[in-house]
Amino acid sequence: NAASLGGWTPQTCASAAADRPSRSVPVVQGVGFGERVGWARARKGGDLTVQRGEVHGLVGENGAGKSTLGKIIAGVIRADTGTLLVDGREVSYRTPRDALRDGIAMIAQEVMVVPRLSVVDNVFLGSAEPRPYAISRSELARRYAALDERVGFKIPPHVAVGELALGDQQKVEILRALARDAKLIVMDEPTAALTRPEAQRLFEAIRMLRQSGTTIIFVSHFLEEVLGIADTVTILRDGELVRTAAAGVETQDTLIESMIGRPLDRVFPEKIFPPPDSGTVLSVRGLTTRKLLRDVSFDIAEGEVVALSGCEGSGRAEGARRSFGAARIEPGRVTVRGRA
Repeated sequence: NAASLGGWTPQTCASAAADRPSRSVPVVQGVGFGERVGWARARKGGDLTVQRGEVHGLVGENGAGKSTLGKIIAGVIRADTGTLLVDGREVSYRTPRDALRDGIAMIAQEVMVVPRLSVVDNVFLGSAEPRPYAISRSELARRYAALDERVGFKIPPHVAVGELALGDQQKVEILRALARDAKLIVMDEPTAALTRPEAQRLFEAIRMLRQSGTTIIFVSHFLEEVLGIADTVTILRDGELVRTAAAGVETQDTLIESMIGRPLDRVFPEKIFPPPDSGTVLSVRGLTTRKLLRDVSFDIAEGEVVALSGCEGSGRAEGARRSFGAARIEPGRVTVRGRA
């Protein structure tokens, strides 16, 4: 009866069930929409379909339009043409808050947290106050515990977010999106600034979200990561949708060829190495800093391309900056064509 249903009648229950979108209805459909950025069109048209409860990868070269497409879906920018459907209903978002009302949130490449506030305060920032003049700490603690139990991140609620590793700060952003009832989260280059272990922990979090029914749009230029985490991949080139396919049938080579529009053997010209007697243009000897670099030495010959590689924080950028003169050399010596 109505009393046992908390005031709901069988008729209202049936009406509510009818209002809920069917799982067969895609959570997002973009039909022929675009967005002008300056004089170029970053998204020229084509149809996108994101199914409920999947991880959907968006890949493409820089400027292909993948971030723009994610921002259109999340209400950050508005498309100038076409139709955006959410749960089969046409929408036209003016702000991210409009998209959030439909359960769509975006996590940008740059982490958006307040470092001095606690985890729980960041998670419920702007959305938790039951009354405009009071915040119940016990209620926030209860809600955070329920949310953390749901996703299993196990992040201490009262630690200042600024003390967490970058990967855990991203998890705080995910928790904030879920606290706002996000059913679809757009992640724009989420691993760009993460170490490999941090990225692996983020992938574990994404898999947990997928298992709980959350839909993820994963925007990235790291193709190995996309193939490893995504169920479906959409490829963009010059602002146009090339194709959408199951991740299991794609390889890095097929993705790259579709992204650039030509076979891989035509992407890079044949390497021409400098002659053995080429003179040394730049010589670095014993480059050392107090905190990071220790006795780093290398030479670059005329006409040579030299790569500095290593993990995040290994000293690549620091070595380049000090070799270039953008920061002072402590111990060490740099010469250009033999001149100090």
